[in-house]
Amino acid sequence: MERKIHVTIFNEHNQDRSEPVKSVYPDGIHAAIAQAFQGYDDFEVTIATQDMPSHGLSEEVLAATDVLIWWSHIDNAAFDDKVANRICYHVVNRGMGFVALHSSIFSKPWQRMLGIYYDAGLWGRFRTMPKGEKERVWVTNPGHPIAYGINDCIEIPADEMYGEPQLIPEPDQTVFIAWWEGGDVCRSGNVYYRGRGKLFQFTPGHETFPILYQKEIHQVLRNAAKWMAPSPDMTIPTSNDGYLGREPRENLDHRL
Repeated sequence: MERKIHVTIFNEHNQDRSEPVKSVYPDGIHAAIAQAFQGYDDFEVTIATQDMPSHGLSEEVLAATDVLIWWSHIDNAAFDDKVANRICYHVVNRGMGFVALHSSIFSKPWQRMLGIYYDAGLWGRFRTMPKGEKERVWVTNPGHPIAYGINDCIEIPADEMYGEPQLIPEPDQTVFIAWWEGGDVCRSGNVYYRGRGKLFQFTPGHETFPILYQKEIHQVLRNAAKWMAPSPDMTIPTSNDGYLGREPRENLDHRL
């Protein structure tokens, strides 16, 4: 039997405890994301929420995680800096994948790994309203593993509009671009490589719309987890003191 892919789903788990979000996600946003992996034996899922000790992301949990899927919104500033740094370490040094959904682009781990800082008022163009806007998430890179099984586009009946310009570094790969009925567009599926790890920004997923139940969204999350998981054969050379090996690779006697 092949080794399972260990997916940890982090959810801030604040807004979904009360209305109007609770009616949309009565079991929590994390439960809707977890449905993407139910019935698929090649995945094992762990849930972490911000109110848990270490936000549910202890060293032991992260060391066992292949891909971390992240949803957060209003509590980003309250996230522990030490845990954020620990997440970055596991991505860059161990190859753990990191998926940022919707407003997770304001989370500490994501911004640190992209080398940016902005709040919602500085990020780019967005509109929020009770009814949202129709969105089409177009596949722009049909040969990419994250787009496997997706037709020309994913149609979302209503979502919060995220539009360009996004004040982000140029992605290493762009898999999707979103179109909105208000006329805006947005790079919606962006891949970055950081050290040994991969990052994936996927913009759909506002908390008052049932987007995270859509089968196409679930397909994208499964695809991302499969592609972003580090190879079990990946070797990470270290020395006894925890640093990468620092022995010279040629004779340096001439420098004595």
